[in-house]
Amino acid sequence: MWGPFLVMGCVMLVLGGGLLYVQGEYNEVEWDYTDCTCEGTDKNATDYLQTSKASGPCKCTKVVNITEENNQAKWDRDILLYYGLDNFHQNHRQYADSRDDKQLNGDRLNSDGLPDLPFSDCEDPHNNDYDNSSEKTLPIVPCGSIANSMFNDTVKLFFQKDSNDQWKQVSLLNTGIAMPFDKKRFNNPVKDTQLKKMLEKKIAKPRNWTKQLWELDPENPSNNGLENEDLIVWMRVSALANFRKLWRRVDHDDKKHTELKDGLNTAYLYKLEIEYNYDVSSFNGRKKVIIARDNEFGAKNTAMGWIAISAAIFFFSFGFLFSALTRLDQ
Repeated sequence: MWGPFLVMGCVMLVLGGGLLYVQGEYNEVEWDYTDCTCEGTDKNATDYLQTSKASGPCKCTKVVNITEENNQAKWDRDILLYYGLDNFHQNHRQYADSRDDKQLNGDRLNSDGLPDLPFSDCEDPHNNDYDNSSEKTLPIVPCGSIANSMFNDTVKLFFQKDSNDQWKQVSLLNTGIAMPFDKKRFNNPVKDTQLKKMLEKKIAKPRNWTKQLWELDPENPSNNGLENEDLIVWMRVSALANFRKLWRRVDHDDKKHTELKDGLNTAYLYKLEIEYNYDVSSFNGRKKVIIARDNEFGAKNTAMGWIAISAAIFFFSFGFLFSALTRLDQ
């Protein structure tokens, strides 16, 4: 009876050790920009959001060293950018349930074929008071706490060949960041190209949003509205309080910077620019941007290795326990 436990313990131990070794070798650069100073001011970004937001957006920049503590030979394509949040509990049951999957799939419609009031699980606020012109209650789309708290900082990446050269902006892709399975569950209630025409004054935006649903990516209709990949990525809640989510992909095939077609050149300088919009002070959180290389196991994450090793300890413990009990019976 104890044999299978010992076998599984060995398997999990090897798996955990392998994951720790492989994921520990990944290249990545991390910048915690929570307390950055807004350009053109001497104000901390968090304080700026509280006191001077009306003066315009806060922008923070930092020149990053991609070779420090990294293997210079491992910055070949494909390069990804992640955002990270600490102390944000997306796994809280009430928060995680605050959504209407039928609405997100584009099926929560009234008799006129337009978005209807969402499911009650979508937790207040799920509608605004009234549309003054029609005196009708408007549904919030997308509704619920998850969508209402969507991450909305923006990022830009620049490179410089040498100190005498101008900074050149790197083309970043905001598509191909969501899981294919998740994308199938998000559909607009009307044709992508008619979002504004059909939904304006028919729905309300989440109360914390600064943009309307049809303004998430107006330049790319197939990535707009409920099918926007930034929204889809955010709506997949994290199981841990400290997490990272895929933000952007470097477009290595852009003809404007053929120097990066094979990856990041380690002889160049790189600069990150963040437009600071997302306030984390209410939950004592931290914000990070991570530059990393794509790989088979996703982003650098030693948690999987330690989980496997913990499972190995569990199997070994019960294996030895059952072994001892078997000998006592004999």
